[in-house]
Amino acid sequence: MAKLRNYLRVYRRRWYLTQGELAFLLDYEAESFISRLERDERAITLAAASACHALFGAELQELFPALMEGLEEGLVARMQELNARLLQSEPTQKTASKLEMLQEAMARLSAPAEKQEV
Repeated sequence: MAKLRNYLRVYRRRWYLTQGELAFLLDYEAESFISRLERDERAITLAAASACHALFGAELQELFPALMEGLEEGLVARMQELNARLLQSEPTQKTASKLEMLQEAMARLSAPAEKQEV
């Protein structure tokens, strides 16, 4: 079975919420907004994603796996590019701090993937 791009409908239905009720909770006037989110026809806002996290008690990776994976992949690619640029620049304390932060962030982001492979 293929993974869904988002699980908003699954969580909404688990708690017997209508699209209109969820739209109200997320402060949207039209339930059609929820329908478009569930069909992945509309990008979710940070406010709506945070509200869904608070409402359903689910991590964003559980609710919106495709979105979160895409965000993380893009971020890691940009971090690797900046890391390479910094390694070519003059070694200063500021550069060393930036490199340390990038290495720690990349390690954090790669840790869950390594745990899943075991």
